Amino acid sequence: MKVFAWAYARRKPLLIGVIVAAAVGLAVAFLAWNANRHEAEAQALFFAVPFQGGPRVAPPPPSAFLDLARDYSGTAAGEHAQLLGAELLFTQGKYPEAEREFALFINDHPGDELVPQARVGVAACVEAQGKIMDAIQKYHEIILAYPGEANIVSPVKLTLARLYEEANQPQQAAPYYAELARQLSQNPYDPWAAEAQDRIRLLLAKHPELARSQASAAPSSGFSVSEAAKAAASAKAPEPKAAATNPAVNLLTIPGPVPKTAGKP
Repeated sequence: MKVFAWAYARRKPLLIGVIVAAAVGLAVAFLAWNANRHEAEAQALFFAVPFQGGPRVAPPPPSAFLDLARDYSGTAAGEHAQLLGAELLFTQGKYPEAEREFALFINDHPGDELVPQARVGVAACVEAQGKIMDAIQKYHEIILAYPGEANIVSPVKLTLARLYEEANQPQQAAPYYAELARQLSQNPYDPWAAEAQDRIRLLLAKHPELARSQASAAPSSGFSVSEAAKAAASAKAPEPKAAATNPAVNLLTIPGPVPKTAGKP
């Protein structure tokens, strides 16, 4: 009875509290519903964009994805759209614009699982603009940031070796190739390791003196730099196989500046 009397005496503030709590609950429910609706709309628009697939057709303009990313910035579809728009800018040779979009993604979503791909995209754009030393620095930073993630580090190391080779620094390129080739003992189907093995054989055909300084670089894989030197001396080294590219958001396979180095990692 005392409880009822206490509640009756304070019926107005209690009633106000109940109304406020109900209003807050309704607001939270509405926000959750609206967020789900927003996400659903973003996904519907994302998949409505006629992106390439199977027999390649004309790609959509980057704005198709970038506008979606701006309008639905808080959704997963919006995040993926921003990366796809950046990749399309890259493939169209609009490297500064692509770099800006990749950098915006990293800045806006620092904890996103696709940040490594965006960082590779930034480095590839810098490389495509001819800023080779800056690109090398960015690729090094990626290796340091994700040392245990082979799907990120392996193609980046292969790209670094290629850049050193193109910069006429074969002594810097050889250790990366040998390190990657060593992974064939664990996974004989590793495309990055297989290409690294081909590339170091080709490199040693041009620079056999590297075999002496790198003779023990990969002894455990059944492939060593010295063995590659012997093979290169007795037969023409095979051409490196082009890395496969993914038409979707797989920025680890960006091949570098398209007009100059198509087919390279």
